[in-house]
Order: sequence, then C-alpha cells, then structure tokens
Amino acid sequence: MAKSRVNIPLVEFLKNRIYLGAYDYTPQDTNDLVHFTVEDALPYNAFHLDFGPLHIGNLYRFAVVLHNILNEESNQGKAIVFYSSTSPKERANAACLLACYMVLVQSWAPHQVLQPIAQIDPPFQGFRDAGYSNADYEITIQDIVYAMWRAKERGMIDLTTFNLEEYEQYERVDQGDFNVISKDFIAFASPQQSKKGGLNEPFKKVLNYFMASNVQLVVRLNSHLYDASEFTKRKMKHIDMIFDDGTCPTMEYVQKFVGAAECIINKGGKIAVHCKAGLGRTGCLIGAHLIYTHGFTANECIAYMRMIRPGMVVGPQQHWLYLHQNDFRDWRHTMVLDNRPDTFIGGLYPLCQYDEFKSRMKQEAKQRKLQAAQQSSPFSGMDSSFQTPIRRRKISGALAAKIQTAVPMESPGQPRKYNEADEGSGTPELINNSDEENIETIITTNHNRDENDMIDGDSMSISPNRDDSNEWRVLRSISSGPNNQPIQLTKTTTTTTTRTVSTTLSSSPNPQSPGIGIKYPKSRSTSRGNSMIQSKSPSYNGTRVLSAGIRKTSGSSGRK
Repeated sequence: MAKSRVNIPLVEFLKNRIYLGAYDYTPQDTNDLVHFTVEDALPYNAFHLDFGPLHIGNLYRFAVVLHNILNEESNQGKAIVFYSSTSPKERANAACLLACYMVLVQSWAPHQVLQPIAQIDPPFQGFRDAGYSNADYEITIQDIVYAMWRAKERGMIDLTTFNLEEYEQYERVDQGDFNVISKDFIAFASPQQSKKGGLNEPFKKVLNYFMASNVQLVVRLNSHLYDASEFTKRKMKHIDMIFDDGTCPTMEYVQKFVGAAECIINKGGKIAVHCKAGLGRTGCLIGAHLIYTHGFTANECIAYMRMIRPGMVVGPQQHWLYLHQNDFRDWRHTMVLDNRPDTFIGGLYPLCQYDEFKSRMKQEAKQRKLQAAQQSSPFSGMDSSFQTPIRRRKISGALAAKIQTAVPMESPGQPRKYNEADEGSGTPELINNSDEENIETIITTNHNRDENDMIDGDSMSISPNRDDSNEWRVLRSISSGPNNQPIQLTKTTTTTTTRTVSTTLSSSPNPQSPGIGIKYPKSRSTSRGNSMIQSKSPSYNGTRVLSAGIRKTSGSSGRK
C-alpha cells in the first residue's frame, strides 16, 4: 500500500526569497523555486530518545550553505525553499535552524521570527531531554529563539567570530569532550586516569586547552576518576562539590558555587565544571549561574546550553531549574559575596544574604570601635568589669516632679569647717571649703567691746575686728517680734564633727539682756566658751525662728 502524502503549506519568512517547507518526497526545482535540505548532512546525534535542537556547529554550517545558495548567480531572482521531511521531529529541527539563523545573522527580533510559524498546522513537536525515562518536560522553538536572541544581546554568541574547527574538534570524546558554554564557563566530561598515573590523550588535550584559555578553577561534581594534582600543579585551583548522579544540588551548594565562580570571574579567569558525562549535574550549576548573571528563564537557559552542548540538564533537573529560576534571578539583587572565606570551596567566598551581611558588618564595626576605645582608654589594663559601658536612664517628667516633692529641702552643699582665730579674741572663724562664692556670715561677739560697738534697744551695729571694713556689710536692723518677745536664730553647720551655733538677738529694753550671746553645747565647747555662755546669754530661752532676717554676704570670711 502506497504511503499517503501530507500536504504542508510553505511558510514564508522573506517574501519571494526564503521559505520553509516539508515534503515526503524530493521536490524538483523550477524557474521560480530552488529547494535544499540538510537533514541527511547534519543529523542530530541522539543520546537516547532526544532529537534536538541541532547544536551551534550545525547552525553555522547551515548558515554557510544558505548563503552560498542565495549568492549563487543562477539563483538570483528565485525563491529559496529550505525543507525537511514531514516528520514532526525533523520539521521542528528545520524550523529551529532557520529561525536561529534569522535572529543571529539577519538580526530579526524574536516576534518577527516566531510570527510565520505561530499556530501552524500540523504543529511542531517540542524538544525533550536525553534521559531514559518518559519525557515530562519540553522546550519549544520559541524557547530556543529567545535563548539565541538573549545570548546575542549579552555578547555570548557571535557567528561571525565562531571557530567551527575548534568546536567540532574538542566536542569529540577522544579530544577531550568539552564545550565552551560562555566566555566564563567550560563544561566537560570527567577525565579518567589509569592506576599508574599516566595521562591519556583526552586528558592531555583538556590540560593544554585549559592552560591556554586561562582556566583558574576546576569544579568536580562526581567521584574521583583522576588525581586533582594534575590541575593544581599547573596553577589551577581544584575543588570537589560532589553530589549523586541524576540528582539536584542544594541551594547552599549553588550559593557556594556561584560565589566561587564570581571570585574567579572578577579575576578575569574561567571556570571548568564537570560531572561524569558533563551534562546533568554540570548543567544544573552552570545553568544556575547563567540565570543569575544574564536573567534567562529556565527554558531559555536549557535551550541555550543544549545549543552549545547537546543533552545538558536531564530529567528532574529541568524541573529544578524551573522551580528556582526566580530565586537565582533575585540573588542578583539580594545577595552579595561574603567576606569570610569558605574552606569547602577552597578559600573562595560564597554568596550570602545582603541583609545578613550588612547587619554583620555593622556589628563588627561597633566591636572594632569599642575595642579601639578600650585600647586607648587609661583603664584598658584593668579588669573587664571596669570596661562595661554605662547606660543612663532617661527620667520622665512625672518622675522628676516626684523627686522634687520627695526632697523639698535644699542640699547643705559642701561642709564648712571652723578654726579658732587669735587666742585672745575668742572669735570662731569660717573657712570657705565650697566652690560657691556666697557664704553666710556668722555673727560673733567680742569680749573686749570698745566704744565702736554700740547696742541699743532698736538697732545694732557690729564692727568686726578687720582691717578692710569695706568687705563687711552692716546687718539689717532687727525689730522685736510680736508681744515684745526676743528673736532667736539657730544655725546648724555640718562639719566633720557637727556643731550647733545658737544666737539670740534681743531688742527688749530689759536691762538684764545685755545684747548678743553665742552659745555652744557643753559637749563641744571649751572652758573659754563656757565662760562666755555664762556671762553673755542670761536671757536665752530656746525659742527658734526662721532665718529670713539675715542677709547673705558675698565673699569668704578673712582671717586677721
């Protein structure tokens, strides 16, 4: 039974010039159309059930073929039809090649490329991973178009400078099995070394290329199949970040990896990453960094890496990238390189949360400031209890008011001390120990009163025995109180040993009251003071009044 043909209309990309077709037979050229295909010349080498997309080397070869056909003199004025078989897989690979060419060579925008093939019937099949299980995650032509457009905008791909010979050489297993993913990363399969320690040809190719390309860090994700000293003795740092095949790394691993990679990139070096095949685990970590750096979506990142190295990111690792794509993009704004080296990544610096980093920096700054203050302090050699900072309580207005009412009396201030004056005068003299200038003058009595000492019933004038009379002021006249009662003033002065000085002032015309007397308690007075009390204070009756009738004078009391 003959196979039925599927009629698929031509897809116009550039009117009267470039078309995309699909046939179950080999179409014949006409005066208006020229047909060509690369399906047999550039096949996709599948790992298992995967079928595309075709890698960048095939894209470059396709671009060269298309340019040659377009520039051929016999084809001028004719339309070029790039076609494939009607198989959904082959149609998808052919459409993907032409769309990537229009983006990378003709500089079309993604929407211009996707518009001709949008909602085409029958639709193009999605691309699947290189795993052995059922495909539960697909990437589309749209993902690949946007991946190529973003890579071009970011300067990651330039077909005009692409080295096809180098690319096709080193992707071979016998030549090293590695690919330059970007200007910062190289993905490769794990080198293997015999027990004798010899280097096989693929390992030598890897080492030579890495040294020439300024690879400064090698990250191993699988079990040990070679001696790491082969890299370290060639001045390349080597670290192990091993996790199980087919699994996904923890976020802590990714933060450490991205931080370590950033350290090397900032120095101008490259990072080489490998697992056993250089596809799954390698694709996870490199893909996380590409999303972190360039803002790819998970699908765009997977599409880009498979265009460079077919088969990257397998099985659940695709879902892992998709679930964490926003986290990786957010890290660009919420995380910074730590300033504490991590021994797990060879003394390089991992990523850490910016808020935590800022808080720690503030705390460390406070500690440094405190240490500097302690070192400069004269008490720095003392016990640590003396270095405790003092915290002063803030007193509220209500509490301050209560304090004032609780202690209504004024503080006595600095204690005063008394000294005896000249032996013959019997006059106690006040010594000013206070910082204040104003002190209260004490009223004294001279035993040997002369004619200058006048006391009458209405007024009293005191002339101390001093040379400088200007420093003394005459006390205000003291009038008798109600009922002609004598007025008494009692003054208490606090010293190291407390003394009480009681002075009685009387304006009574009673002749038995001679005037002024100073009384000392017997327990604190001398024999001379007792004699004075007996002769000068016959009318003392112990009545106490306020000191409102006494003025304070300025200046300290002098000694004669």
